[in-house]
Amino acid sequence: MKYRVPPTILLLTLLIFSCSHDKIALPEIPEAEDQFGNVGQQVYVAINPPLDAASGFSYNQPSDIYLGADNFLYVCDTGNDRIVMLDVGGDVQGVSQTIPHPESVTQNDSLQLLIVNKTNAVFKIDMVAVGHDIASAPVEKVFEQSSKPNRQFNGISTHAGYEYYVTVLDPDDSSSVTKEFSFVYDFTRQHTLKGPLPFFPNGTGLFSTIYPTSVVSIRERWLDVSSSGEISPALYFTHIGRTSQLEQNNFKVQHITATVIDGTVSLIPNIGLVGQDIYSIDLKSNLEDVALDRSGFIFVVDAGGSGTEPGFYRFSSTGKLQQSVLGLGNGDQQFNNPKGIAVLPFLEQQVVFVADTGNNRIVRFRLSTDL
Repeated sequence: MKYRVPPTILLLTLLIFSCSHDKIALPEIPEAEDQFGNVGQQVYVAINPPLDAASGFSYNQPSDIYLGADNFLYVCDTGNDRIVMLDVGGDVQGVSQTIPHPESVTQNDSLQLLIVNKTNAVFKIDMVAVGHDIASAPVEKVFEQSSKPNRQFNGISTHAGYEYYVTVLDPDDSSSVTKEFSFVYDFTRQHTLKGPLPFFPNGTGLFSTIYPTSVVSIRERWLDVSSSGEISPALYFTHIGRTSQLEQNNFKVQHITATVIDGTVSLIPNIGLVGQDIYSIDLKSNLEDVALDRSGFIFVVDAGGSGTEPGFYRFSSTGKLQQSVLGLGNGDQQFNNPKGIAVLPFLEQQVVFVADTGNNRIVRFRLSTDL
């Protein structure tokens, strides 16, 4: 069964680029580097100790970390089949009931956690219903794509308060370059699949995706800051950009913006970032996650490989590289196959959290003030 995009889904056609209609843009991210002139001169320093076994933590292949709307951090402790709830200082506040191999987590405006785990299902943990006692909250399956049992949901992000995007792989289709096996799904707040976003599966340019790994709605930037920004369907996503059967996609992190044309909201790629660092293929190898802060900075984690070191990058909203922390190993500024990233929302005392998957730990960083 092929999934047809219904009229309610935001559509993109090539006519968008050639028409003469007036365009009314939804809220745009301002140029953060112009607001904060000293960025790029600063460097990230590790906050010790890391959250690892030596510090009393027992993470096993953590694959994601997410700052919820309730200002708690949630870790997909994949190898231990659970979600770990932390305060922003990194102290454990609770552990969920069993959920097999959680891969990615988000939270909607009702403070329900939504989780995917590389199956064809979406799971929910209702934090409000249990007074935020995550250990007592049942893990509920709210969607299963039974017609496609081998689909793998590996990334998730809430948009418009309650709706959500999911990145999807279909390994059954990967044996042929003629089949479409990379998608970004759009769901209603009732956990009904609306269909895939109108990207070009397996394409090599903008507005296409090969092996998607994460998605983040622009809501994460505007949460509790701008109600109009929160409802925008704009998003960022990352993808590996290749498979053994498919050639390279040159834009491994992409910004998809929302534009109003004749009263209809449409998704279009941000072509203004072409030529900027964030769209440069030379910097990135296996991108696994993306996060935003309130100032519009973009944080991307790279698992490394193919001649590049693992670590994370911070870009301005206009795509300029500000800082990076890269290195292979288990030291203070080294990583082993990191897969998740989260940031505290505001620049003052901001902390970056990285799920350092291969080292079984969460590591933390802060921008130095020694300029």
